[in-house]
Amino acid sequence: MTNKLIIFPFDYETIALVRNLNLLGSYGEVVLISFQGSGMIGKDACVADKGEATGFIVKPESCLGQEIEHCDAILLVQSNFKLDIAEVYLPVIMKAGQLGKKVMCNFTLPDPCMEFIQSCEDHDHKLILKNTFDVRTEHISPPDPSSAIHDFFTPVLFVLGLNERTHKLNLQLNIRQKLEAQGYRVSQITSNGCGELIDAHSFPQFMFEGGMTEAQKIIMFNRYLKKIEQSEKPDLILVGIPGGIVPFNNTFTNYFGVTSFLVSRAVRPDGLICCLHYDSYNLKYLEHVQQYMENRFSSSLLGYALCNNVFDSYSSSTVNMQYASVDNRFVEEKKQEFSNYSVPILNPSNDEDMSKLANDILHYFSVEHHVVQL
Repeated sequence: MTNKLIIFPFDYETIALVRNLNLLGSYGEVVLISFQGSGMIGKDACVADKGEATGFIVKPESCLGQEIEHCDAILLVQSNFKLDIAEVYLPVIMKAGQLGKKVMCNFTLPDPCMEFIQSCEDHDHKLILKNTFDVRTEHISPPDPSSAIHDFFTPVLFVLGLNERTHKLNLQLNIRQKLEAQGYRVSQITSNGCGELIDAHSFPQFMFEGGMTEAQKIIMFNRYLKKIEQSEKPDLILVGIPGGIVPFNNTFTNYFGVTSFLVSRAVRPDGLICCLHYDSYNLKYLEHVQQYMENRFSSSLLGYALCNNVFDSYSSSTVNMQYASVDNRFVEEKKQEFSNYSVPILNPSNDEDMSKLANDILHYFSVEHHVVQL
């Protein structure tokens, strides 16, 4: 019997999972459900990123009740849409509980949802909640801010975005699979909360919560990563960092790149991949970004990944950034403009480019950088 997984609500944040379904393990069938006003209903899932067709047609929310009856598990995803999380998700969780389905989520559920789940657990209810990260971080004891941190003996590669919505997760999954196909062990920390669903690790939620100082978060992340290194003994640690590394402007600040700074204090990267929006870049700009990143993170930039998302200044408000997508042929043309640049410009939707990037990573760490003999 084929296990069926529902992803709700499907949007840009989960297209990377759809494009890497082989990492989902036992789920042989996936159903994508979104809101009626999403603009995706009845269309191929590729509408989310304007990439190659996936063969999956997005269904409306009205199908959700019926689909839950025939599924094995449902993944609740933190959506880009403005919505009342408890109002939308609690009925879904309750119905799944009544039917004995597994419920997973990639974000911290609000209190009404957690209270219902707790009551089910207290009465040995069939409902199973598997959070793809530990939402109960209040049980983690913050370390002494003066505690020492660990060194790492495995090369660490950061995947960062200059801004948000730069296809970071899809790039991470591509790199990981290319390297694993060549026999290397890769420990991956995803840039969102889907890690455990794809046999990886989620970016820890404690990095965004209050109650700990910046110094304590640095130490906690260092220990989190060290435990992964010790238990998995990988050839490479791949760290995807959420958000952007610099403010886009005075309105859209990307939280001033604080997250990437804290992670870089917890572990010094041995190499960097920078994900960019599509734009009218020139050589001077790319050289400036390279110098900035290498100075800030004390590491070498191995490549730029140029996605097909572009910031839509006309549709954006003072609250929300909006994006449009260009055809991948424009990405290919822009890439060719910098074919002689010392840092490779790559198209994350181009499989040949991803194979080249994986080989460049292996060459850098085993030959040029001499971090470890991969």
